[in-house]
Amino acid sequence: IVICYLFASCAQVVAPTGGLKDTDAPETLVIKPENASTNFTSKTIEIEFDEYVRLNQLNDELIVSPPLKNKLETSIKGKKLVVELNDTLKENTTYVFNFGNAIVDVNEGNKLENFQYVFSTGNFIDSLTLSGTVLDAFSLAPEEEMLIMLYDETASDSIPYNELPTYVGRTNQEGQFSITNIAAGEYKLFALLDGNKNYLFDLPTEKIGFISGAI
Repeated sequence: IVICYLFASCAQVVAPTGGLKDTDAPETLVIKPENASTNFTSKTIEIEFDEYVRLNQLNDELIVSPPLKNKLETSIKGKKLVVELNDTLKENTTYVFNFGNAIVDVNEGNKLENFQYVFSTGNFIDSLTLSGTVLDAFSLAPEEEMLIMLYDETASDSIPYNELPTYVGRTNQEGQFSITNIAAGEYKLFALLDGNKNYLFDLPTEKIGFISGAI
C-alpha cells in the first residue's frame, strides 16, 4: 500500500505538448486556372493550399499589374482562396497578381512571402523586368511604399493625374523595386507616394518623381 501511495503522489498530470511548433509557410496544391496560363478568359481564380489560410492586410499587400479599375472580391473557402475578377481584361496582356505577404496560415501566422499569380490574355507571357531603387532627392534616404508606375512613352507628362499606369510595382524598406512581366516597348517612369491608394497623383501631400527620358 505504501509503495502504491508513493507512485500515486509522484505522478503529475500535464497537458500534451502538441509536438513541434509549425514554422512552415502554406504551400499551394492546386491553382485553377494554372499559374502562367495563356489565353486567359476566366472570371474566377481558385488557389488551394495544404493548410487553412487567412488574408492579412490584403489591401496594403496586393499589387496587380496592370492595375484593375474595379476592386477584386476575395473569399476563403476551407483551404482555398477564391478571387473574383470584376474587370474587362485587356487583350494580349500579361497580368501579375503579387500578394506580397498577405497569405498566412491560420494557426501560427506563417507568411507565404511574395506569392505571385501570373496569366496572359494573349498566347504568350511577357517576360521583361525593370528593377531599381528610389531615393529621396534631398536626403538620399531610401523611399519605402512608393508606387513605381510605367506609362506608354507617347503619353503626355500629365498622365499620372488622370489615368492608371500600364504597369505598377512598389518599393520595399530599402527603396528597391522590381516590376516583372513587362511587354517590349518604351515607357515613361514615375514614382508616387500614393496617399489614397488610387494610383493617381491627385493630392497635394503626395510625393512624386520621374525620369525625364524613356525606359
